[in-house]
Amino acid sequence: MSEQKRPTNSTRQGNQPREEDRAKHKHMYEKCKEYTKYHVLVETKDGKKFDAIIMDVKKDKVELLVPEMMEPESYGQMREQGYRQPRFRRFGGLILPLAGLAALSLVPYYQPYPYYPYPYY
Repeated sequence: MSEQKRPTNSTRQGNQPREEDRAKHKHMYEKCKEYTKYHVLVETKDGKKFDAIIMDVKKDKVELLVPEMMEPESYGQMREQGYRQPRFRRFGGLILPLAGLAALSLVPYYQPYPYYPYPYY
């Protein structure tokens, strides 16, 4: 049996990341640094989407605060009495690798209505 040789790529050795992967990683790192302490929408490469607040960015990971909805036992009683349900949220920490992020964008906030230039009487 003859030994088959695999083609080698001189630009890639072992587990070294390719140049385009390094450029994407640097771009995502810079974007996360820019959006630190902001409310953002995050999408990972495996398709998961969620909103979070970026707390810190390290060399290869990003630390997020992700909101979780809380539902007290009294919701059922309030619904029966016709009251509006209050919303309770708590935030939990999440650490993601920068290489796992596919997209990152700010959560848009809009003014509720235009302010009129004339005074109210």
